[in-house]
Amino acid sequence: MNDKLIRLLSDTLGRDASAISAETAMANTPAWDSVAHLNVCMAVEAEFAVSLSPEEMIEMTGVAAIMAVLRKHGAA
Repeated sequence: MNDKLIRLLSDTLGRDASAISAETAMANTPAWDSVAHLNVCMAVEAEFAVSLSPEEMIEMTGVAAIMAVLRKHGAA
């Protein structure tokens, strides 16, 4: 998994990087609420130099989904 993404999620969600895996998602991460989700999306855009559509932001509810979106942008 992408180390930059792990670090980004660790910083944004206030979780230890070792606690973040491909299964980490909004549904199983209490700190990943709607405000944190917006912060994650903005951080992904800045860190990976991509511009996300509203639809992509809605899709990005977990690490695996974020990686899929980044792959579409050629950034993963």
